[in-house]
Amino acid sequence: MQKKYLLGFDVGTSESKGSLTDLTGHILATAAVTHAIRSPQPGFAEHDPVNDWLHDFKIVIKELLVKVNGSSEEIAAVGISTIMAAVTMVDENCEPLRNAILYGIDTRCVAQADELNQKIGIQCLEEEYGTACTIEHFGPKILWVREHEPEVFQKTKHITFASGFLVARLTGNYCVDRYSASSALPMINSDTTEWKDETCSMVCPKELLPKIMKSTYSIAGSVTKRAADEVGLAEGTAVICGTTDAGAEAVSVGVVDSADTMLMYGSTAFYIGVTNQKAKNTKAWCSPYTIDGRYACIGGMATTGSLTRWLKDEFAKELVEKERTGGENAYSALFREAENIPAGSDGLIILPYFQGERMPLQDPKAKGVLFGLNLQHTRGHIVHAAFEGIGYGIAQNMDLLREAGISLDCATAVGGGTKSLKWIQIVSDICGITQQIPEVTIGASYGDALMAGLALGTIASPDEIKKLVKIKYVVKPDMKKHVLYQKYRNQFRELYERNKDLMHELW
Repeated sequence: MQKKYLLGFDVGTSESKGSLTDLTGHILATAAVTHAIRSPQPGFAEHDPVNDWLHDFKIVIKELLVKVNGSSEEIAAVGISTIMAAVTMVDENCEPLRNAILYGIDTRCVAQADELNQKIGIQCLEEEYGTACTIEHFGPKILWVREHEPEVFQKTKHITFASGFLVARLTGNYCVDRYSASSALPMINSDTTEWKDETCSMVCPKELLPKIMKSTYSIAGSVTKRAADEVGLAEGTAVICGTTDAGAEAVSVGVVDSADTMLMYGSTAFYIGVTNQKAKNTKAWCSPYTIDGRYACIGGMATTGSLTRWLKDEFAKELVEKERTGGENAYSALFREAENIPAGSDGLIILPYFQGERMPLQDPKAKGVLFGLNLQHTRGHIVHAAFEGIGYGIAQNMDLLREAGISLDCATAVGGGTKSLKWIQIVSDICGITQQIPEVTIGASYGDALMAGLALGTIASPDEIKKLVKIKYVVKPDMKKHVLYQKYRNQFRELYERNKDLMHELW
């Protein structure tokens, strides 16, 4: 049967998405299904790889094919991405031995990160990686399982990262792309992107780790008969190595060349600045990029869209109920209350560290703060201050990109947060940067499909991806507000610095 389609599938923090395109990358259909973060203890953030990821994958494939009246035999190749980390221990049959441990929103491995930093030396780690081990990195998460769940560790035959579990389940091959593997501190050699014997021995046997593939869109293998029967794909369908969600999302909006920058507004915020060579002397995480021959400076915050969701669910229950019974979207109604609040929110500042903080603090013990409340403040003030608090954090991260030599005249904004132009405007005003929002912001699953096309050669080059991107909105900063915001940025920074010891005592 003639091949017609490229399939992309992405597992996000709270939702899985699928995209079906033609062989040149034009969107034909999309589908989505939600799932929840599993948090068996405070500080834990997990997914069930079978009942969340694989379950969602089957539903999405079926729905996409129904929408185009197509069959699985017409799918030429599959690309997959997931949230970062997604550390999953499996047995010899690729059956998970425990839930997957997620990225920096899972803070359980603070002691293991400290343990590795002490053994190796923070200075040595910073010289090689630009950072010490943190809860973001794969090594401390694996070490936590080794120390706290030895029975699981003893049964482990393979450890998968990011999209690796689904790729292995489809093809039987265990792999990880260089972009994702760059977070496997301290096991990875940052220069050769190979596993290091001496540091692997501190975490796990090297033979448990997946093969590092040089290209995100290398063909990892083809769908086995077992997988075909399990998920509804055709046996023999090509599957690329895959990657993590932010890298795939950046590709989906044409962030493929040096100096291109993406700012992703999701449950968490994430940013990627593309370079021709690996940046040094920066606190931003630097790694090979999803596009061959490019490098990336990357980082993220822990609580952004999840903060606005919390405000909606806990402080606007009547709006949620109205939406449920056919009324206005609860977010739209809530955000409208912030429309006329002035810059600075009349003295209200929010530290958005509700799940600790990733970059630039790298402090899992940081706490959320509402500071400066008075009886004149309204719910709209709190929403506006939340937008600003996230904006101040993004500005700190944009400073890291500038230190790495990346020009930030304009960034491509993606993710669910771009539905609120008020929020985007506040961030532009605080950071002093222009943001462009593409017409199509389907997300990482679209980037996965595009990279599957690069692997097959049906999409000739990354330049062809750029041609697919059309810009819908351009948001320029109000430089008068930008100057005003510098005072509040300083207060935001000082509020954390003066209170971090108290935050740590609450840990």
